[in-house]
Amino acid sequence: MNKKSQKTQLKIEQAMFELLKEKPYAELTVAEIAQRAMVSRMAFYRNFGGKDAILTHFLQQEFAAFIQDIKEHDLNSLEQQLTAYLSHFKNHPDLMRVLLKAGFEGELLNQQTAYLHRLLIEYHPELDLSDYAISYQSGGIYMLLVWWVNDDFTTPVELLVDYARRHIMLNK
Repeated sequence: MNKKSQKTQLKIEQAMFELLKEKPYAELTVAEIAQRAMVSRMAFYRNFGGKDAILTHFLQQEFAAFIQDIKEHDLNSLEQQLTAYLSHFKNHPDLMRVLLKAGFEGELLNQQTAYLHRLLIEYHPELDLSDYAISYQSGGIYMLLVWWVNDDFTTPVELLVDYARRHIMLNK
């Protein structure tokens, strides 16, 4: 993908998230997003099939960056990886609030589960977990994250990771 397309996609993503602070996702139109991004509707559709595609692309980019961060910082244990994951949302509190307010719970959970599966294959192949086991664990981690966001991130990350280690974390 060329730099111009990347820049356009970023402008469109930023515009959508700005608008989500003002109105519900269901009320957003492609025209409004394109106008806020200062791009034509044609440019919008060259980059995204619709507004749902913006979210999918954004989440894929976020999770890919998370996986890259794990590699760069040599975070090999599930505890280290979960700490990094939760810390990302604590460091970007508006991100999760906007996603939840907009009704993106399902897409966020689906993306998280897909990347958890990828993470386990790459870093923890010895666990050899079935897809349903990964989905179950991902749901627990996701609901812990949602609770934490709604609790305004008051519980320390270390306590959440310890809880997850004892009750949710993946074991052979």
